[in-house]
Amino acid sequence: MTDPLDDLLAKMPEPDASESEIEAFMEKVMSTPGGAELIHSFAEKITAGGSLDTMLKEEEAGSERLALQSPARFIFRIELLDTKPLVWRRLSLPADCAYVHLHHVIQDSFGWEDAHLHRFEIWEDGHRELTFSPDESEDTPDYCEVENRIIELFRENVGEFLYLYDFGDNWRHRVVIEDFVQAGVNGTSKDLKPHLHDGEGHGPPESCGGADGFADFLKGDHPFCENYEAEILEQFRNAKPDISKIAFR
Repeated sequence: MTDPLDDLLAKMPEPDASESEIEAFMEKVMSTPGGAELIHSFAEKITAGGSLDTMLKEEEAGSERLALQSPARFIFRIELLDTKPLVWRRLSLPADCAYVHLHHVIQDSFGWEDAHLHRFEIWEDGHRELTFSPDESEDTPDYCEVENRIIELFRENVGEFLYLYDFGDNWRHRVVIEDFVQAGVNGTSKDLKPHLHDGEGHGPPESCGGADGFADFLKGDHPFCENYEAEILEQFRNAKPDISKIAFR
């Protein structure tokens, strides 16, 4: 049998409910066994120093930490390795961007769905020296992609690294820092949003089996082809992507 309080909470007023509806709901909660204790407990959590208050402050601090402010711009060329013809994008970001910013713009510019694991890899003399990912724990040697900024790598004269997405399909993106300029120079934007300059090739369908699967898809010899109309498949093969229609989240 459903607990009366649980049943009541499952029928909370909608966000656009009137004040009278909300007041009537609160009266029902307070008069239901356990309701008053629940309200008091929630009130303690959201007051200064409470657990929810602490979580909100941490989230606000995180947002401020990720806010971009640099008047300089990195221009990146990103190539999806092993695709034929080569799928690539050229884009720019404020120079104080973290790896997580670049992760998001790569996802959007290639049409990925951010549905799989990813990481950044820095290689030197055939050895992987550093990795950056969302997973920073004792079980992984990865550095945090949020806390670390690409300019720190640039200062060490490293201008090229890899972005891996979907460890099953193993999509490898070669990231090259092509230029470091003031905002508004070489086609970069003066605002603090990512800017897509150019590119070739449509991004592969998600989970199509890596570069080999994408090659089969372009030849029309892949199960995914059944999900696309003939003119869409032709666009994948021959049409230049409309850069103006690629939006950043």
